[in-house]
Amino acid sequence: MAKSSEERDLSGLFKALGDITRRRIIDELMIRDKQSLFEICSRVSTVHGISSSRQALSRHLAVLESAGIITTEWKGTTKLHTLDKTRLSNLASGWLSTFGD
Repeated sequence: MAKSSEERDLSGLFKALGDITRRRIIDELMIRDKQSLFEICSRVSTVHGISSSRQALSRHLAVLESAGIITTEWKGTTKLHTLDKTRLSNLASGWLSTFGD
């Protein structure tokens, strides 16, 4: 049975959220948006004790961006990452809401 685009979209979202490092990146972007890769690396390492190379964190950021959880913009030569809460809100008010009270 072929998956609908909505099901593929939901699967991609859960895949993105399934990794602890990506969830910690989201936590940090909840605190402050428009962070560079260097800032995210520093925060994830010092606050959460996750030691990953910049290349590894860059791949995590690409997964989050592909899933629509973060957006990016360039400020000069620096790429800034911002949390887009829309996808997470839709998840909470959509399929996951069926498991509420």
